[in-house]
Amino acid sequence: MLGHKEWLRIAKEDLLAAKTLIKIELFSSVVYHCQQSFEKALKAYLVFKKQPIPKTHDLIKLLELCMVFDKNFQKKINAANYINPFSSKFRYPSEFDIPDLAEVQLTIKYTESIMRFVFKKVIEPGSGQTTIVDFK
Repeated sequence: MLGHKEWLRIAKEDLLAAKTLIKIELFSSVVYHCQQSFEKALKAYLVFKKQPIPKTHDLIKLLELCMVFDKNFQKKINAANYINPFSSKFRYPSEFDIPDLAEVQLTIKYTESIMRFVFKKVIEPGSGQTTIVDFK
């Protein structure tokens, strides 16, 4: 089973993909990659807590699982509610419009926030790590 560091590495990669895609205005892909980053960050925390990883894209369900160990995850419920639909919303042009720049920027902001939040939770004592990885 992959460790939490691998999950965070892939979560960071999704966030970096989103930040690259915003520059060329591929907004539906930006919000999709942000949702994926958010999801993988939560799964990284569950791996850190030695929990099984459910096969779900539901950020609310994943947050609830994380809250079993740390009630502070409740603070991320608004961000999760906002980003949760992006696993499929905007993926099919016949059903939804393309997100606008403001939506995309908020999505990136929320994703950076959960990445920092989870990263702080999984820093291992004695690892020598004293700073948070920059997700900007």
